[in-house]
Amino acid sequence: MKTAEILLTGFPTTFFLIVMSFIFSVLIGILIAWLYLRKKFVPKMIAKVYLGIIRGTPPLLMLLISYYGLPKLLELIGMNINDWSKIFFAIAGLSIGWGAYLSEAFRSAYLSVDKGQHEAGIAAGLSNWHISLHIIMPQVVLIALPNIENLLIGLIKATSLVYVIGIADMYNIATDLSNKTQGVYQLSIFVILALIYWGIVLCVEFVFRILRDHYKYVLV
Repeated sequence: MKTAEILLTGFPTTFFLIVMSFIFSVLIGILIAWLYLRKKFVPKMIAKVYLGIIRGTPPLLMLLISYYGLPKLLELIGMNINDWSKIFFAIAGLSIGWGAYLSEAFRSAYLSVDKGQHEAGIAAGLSNWHISLHIIMPQVVLIALPNIENLLIGLIKATSLVYVIGIADMYNIATDLSNKTQGVYQLSIFVILALIYWGIVLCVEFVFRILRDHYKYVLV
């Protein structure tokens, strides 16, 4: 079997990690951004503490904390998750980490939208929900898209770190293949792996280019 074909056997796992981690990190990011933008002291402090801790923790360490620490934490409330799939802990660690970065992207994008548009919507008799959904949020998404794209690309590269908890993703398979060949083909193996990741990133850039064009057309 060719090297690329062997490495691609780990692609479904890598792809699943990327998609699920991105979805959950977006949800976490929206929640933290919402808490941070609240005027009340407690929600804002919760968001600040979360951001301070998570942004100061390396992704590799976050994965290890999720894998070894989350089961012990949930044991305190009577939940036993020691037998759960390693992929769950990988997704949890990546989502918690990238959720903090995405929350800042959402928050800064929201603050960039002219607040006068909300006041104009109120004057026109629109509800807060209609103003947020149809006027404010499309602009927030368009402004945040470049940062979201960069963070997703960073997440794609970070999924290679899941090898530390024994998940057979593409990077793990590449390492095993290199060891089996005693390092003889190590350079070619990792060059091919790099090209595969590059291809994934190119696909992401293409999708985001379409999204930017779509939102620009909608907002015109």
